Amino acid sequence: TEQVHLVPLTVTSVEQAGVGDRYCLDFLSHFHQGEGVLVGSSAACMVLIHSETIPSTFVPTRPFRVNAGSPHSYIMMADGTTKYMADLTSGDVVLATSTDGSTRPVVLGRLKIEPRPMLKIVVLPTMNNEQKPNESHVYMQQAETVRLLSDLAEARSITSLESNEVVLGWIGHGSRHLGKAIGGHVEER
Repeated sequence: TEQVHLVPLTVTSVEQAGVGDRYCLDFLSHFHQGEGVLVGSSAACMVLIHSETIPSTFVPTRPFRVNAGSPHSYIMMADGTTKYMADLTSGDVVLATSTDGSTRPVVLGRLKIEPRPMLKIVVLPTMNNEQKPNESHVYMQQAETVRLLSDLAEARSITSLESNEVVLGWIGHGSRHLGKAIGGHVEER
């Protein structure tokens, strides 16, 4: 498996976002704690969403599942391309990513799509002084079992996430066409 360079992303806000379709992704493999998938509203910045491997008082664990967000979101595929969540189909191969950056391919078994209350999580990449960081965001189901991974490799429930907390993510090539990186400039907001 290849390594992915994960970077710290500072949460700038967590906002109510109304009701939307949330996509639970059920895979043919179990995930480990500290492992999930990369998802974002921009192909240039994705957050690491934790799998449902952590026990909860509300529901049993689902170690084969990632509650991955909304239909417009990009998800990182095992071949390095991206897809819209809405374009995923059973049999697609997604990139599972761990907090240490290690990756492996995982095969999607099914999608479970249901309307749910959503949160908008806005993040700002930490960049060097020569680069102007762009704010990015992801929409996720408002549920205590939906978690992002912190810079300390701890799973943080999005329902208790606060501004100025740091989560892990990936910064990539911002210009894509049909999921493949291309030259040029694309602005996503």
